Amino acid sequence: LTRNRAAEPELVPFALAVQYYWQRASPGGLLISEATNISPESLAYSSTPGIWSTRQVEGWQDVTRAVHDKGGYLVCQLWHTGRVAHPDYANHPANDGDCKYTPCVSASPTPIVNRHGKRGKTVTHDGSIQDHGMPRELSKDDIARVCRDYARAAQNAKEAGFDGVELHAAHGYLMDQFLN
Repeated sequence: LTRNRAAEPELVPFALAVQYYWQRASPGGLLISEATNISPESLAYSSTPGIWSTRQVEGWQDVTRAVHDKGGYLVCQLWHTGRVAHPDYANHPANDGDCKYTPCVSASPTPIVNRHGKRGKTVTHDGSIQDHGMPRELSKDDIARVCRDYARAAQNAKEAGFDGVELHAAHGYLMDQFLN
């Protein structure tokens, strides 16, 4: 559910996102948003929206209003990419110095490998394709911080007008790392 339609560098949903969700809304219909970053350290892909800043919340308000105007409902999918994030994303302008960890966060100090046992590849902030960074284990403080980030993102989703939240817990991202 990644649409890559947020405005860089602030990762704010803009007119294209409003149009995208409006086109899919229907009376009584339920939409789930694209994967939405809960914090700067959760970034792993370009132009993916966030929900940690005031500007992002304002951008999402335009989206939720468009869906509600058609009688639809919209749930925000909260996302932390965990070990998938390349350390290069610490340099993304949206981080604004918030990410002090390289890679930002993970749940396993083992290399990410593909099904053939080789290092996985990912796209970095500058658009190049590189090996995944070496994940690091979460500390108790990291876990507490990420929990606070999820709580803040859920509160921001409520403020943005979403009708609910969903936690992205698949595809090897942070929540999935604890489930598998």
